[in-house]
Amino acid sequence: MKKILMLSPITAYKFGFVFCVLTMFACDSKEEIKRKQYYIDGQALYKTHCANCHQEKGEGLAGLYPPIAGSDFLAKNKELILCSMRNGLMDTIVVNGKSYRQPMPANSQLQALDVAEIATFIYNEWGGEKTITEVKDVQKILATCKNKVE
Repeated sequence: MKKILMLSPITAYKFGFVFCVLTMFACDSKEEIKRKQYYIDGQALYKTHCANCHQEKGEGLAGLYPPIAGSDFLAKNKELILCSMRNGLMDTIVVNGKSYRQPMPANSQLQALDVAEIATFIYNEWGGEKTITEVKDVQKILATCKNKVE
């Protein structure tokens, strides 16, 4: 006589959820898993350090803070954006034909990894990229841009 394993609905749901999560990442390459992790961590950091001004959906705030979503500035100025995340920005910038003069405060507590994760999030979410902004690249940019922004 065969025994049939009966699962409660909650147990079956938990099993199904775990199975789905495991299979979702099972076929991803190491690089894709890393990109997804940077994206998730970057999203959390963005909400903490950037969303107050640039808003959660990247639309900016009235005429004070520029949008990130749909921004022509994003594609043309990646090094400046990476530098500004940590060191701030005092210059006027033009985004989608509109000038923004509000200074961007420095976030000097952000490490190169934090900047790389935030950049991975914003460029994957609003910049059309599906790649990682590498920490080694951010470190090089931060090392050369520090004096330019101060």
